[in-house]
Amino acid sequence: PFSPLDEEILTTLAEQAVVAIRNAQMYETQERVTWGTIRSLSAILDGMDSYSPAIVSGRKIMADVAMEIAREMNLPVAQQKSIQYAALLHDAGRVGIPDEILHKRSKLEPAEYDKVKQHTIKGASLLEPLEILEPALPIILYHHERYDGTGYPKGLKKEAIPLGARILAVANAFEAMVCERPYRKSVPIQEAAKEIASHAGTQFDPKVVEAFLSVVRDGRL
Repeated sequence: PFSPLDEEILTTLAEQAVVAIRNAQMYETQERVTWGTIRSLSAILDGMDSYSPAIVSGRKIMADVAMEIAREMNLPVAQQKSIQYAALLHDAGRVGIPDEILHKRSKLEPAEYDKVKQHTIKGASLLEPLEILEPALPIILYHHERYDGTGYPKGLKKEAIPLGARILAVANAFEAMVCERPYRKSVPIQEAAKEIASHAGTQFDPKVVEAFLSVVRDGRL
């Protein structure tokens, strides 16, 4: 038979189990809300772009490539999610930039390029009120930094650039080459991979490039 002490111990364990289960349920609910919010924001951005079908396709490819690189580098699941969220919302700062600049077929004038370079700052600022996206904000803000320090907006160099941003930089460049636009033809995957490899150590983090090339060799794209 159970003694009063046994019953007290079992009751305590049961109460702790209830708390743990409720916390797990709340976490799952928060995850669904987060994902739903990001999908909604991404859909709003899609609807504001005159080349929406191409942009939607490219954004998904970019997110998939970034996630494959993150998995290849064995990053924690939480960090992988932040990279995925950042990839889906990386161009939020495009809002307010005129279409004639975003989709200009010829080379941008210096003043036009300066406006484009502000999109990372605008994007991070626009999404900042959403606390659930806080880990993704540095990735969005710095994904156009270059490994050699010649990128924007801050000119960060090497490990000073958040790892997620270094991963997104490679995924973004790959997407830009393999996805066709009304103003630009696409290139084959292997050609894009070769081009990215040629910029390891200058534009891109060599370790990230190595992980990316491994993903390409394994046929995981």
